[in-house]
Amino acid sequence: YVVDGLKEEWSPDVIAGKLKLSGAKQTISHESIYHYIYNKSERYEGLYKYLRQGQSKRQKRHTRKPCKLRIPQRISIHQRPEVVGERSRYGDWESDTVIFSKQKTALSVQSERKSKLIRMHKVQNKSSDETLNALVQTIESLPKELFHTMTFDNGTEGAKHMVMKQDYDIDTYFCDPFASWQKGGVENANKLIRYYLPRSTDLDNLSNKDIFDIQEKLNNRPRKCLNYLSPNEVIQQVVH
Repeated sequence: YVVDGLKEEWSPDVIAGKLKLSGAKQTISHESIYHYIYNKSERYEGLYKYLRQGQSKRQKRHTRKPCKLRIPQRISIHQRPEVVGERSRYGDWESDTVIFSKQKTALSVQSERKSKLIRMHKVQNKSSDETLNALVQTIESLPKELFHTMTFDNGTEGAKHMVMKQDYDIDTYFCDPFASWQKGGVENANKLIRYYLPRSTDLDNLSNKDIFDIQEKLNNRPRKCLNYLSPNEVIQQVVH
């Protein structure tokens, strides 16, 4: 069961949680699964390749530094309503740009804080125009009531954020300098995306459908924090 789950690209947390929920008489902890992957590989060699990081050894976490402040009408994350930080409602989003080696083409990624739903769009560069087009596609992909706020880091790709306020009545906020961890939902989504699209990926070889297929694979993956429902299942319950 564990090996099959790993090959479906489920995390050890999800595998252990789903097994426990199934009522099975024999269960296993996620740490035991990690221990098996990294210390007992003589039986199933290379299981680490199915983990989202794909690392042959367990790695420490690091943070990235955002760009310098050049955002007109920027509102600090500290002025954001408390309800956003509490994740007590749907409709609060975070946005980021995933970059790749030796190319201007990038991914604009948005993540909904409570449901973990993500949207991914290939953009020609990190310009504010390209990012705004991606944001509009995300907004128009779901009912209006699922958008209240959008939180950015301090990259200039978010410079046209006021269009979202004017056209869609979405409030926008920005993290502190050098504190991209303040939008941890989309940062975690980026790590999941890196499993399928490492930094060396040539995005020009991928179609928009290829990107969509990866997006939906992640949106259909059960999550421990969602009581082992998938983001799509959660959103379907909210919409209906």
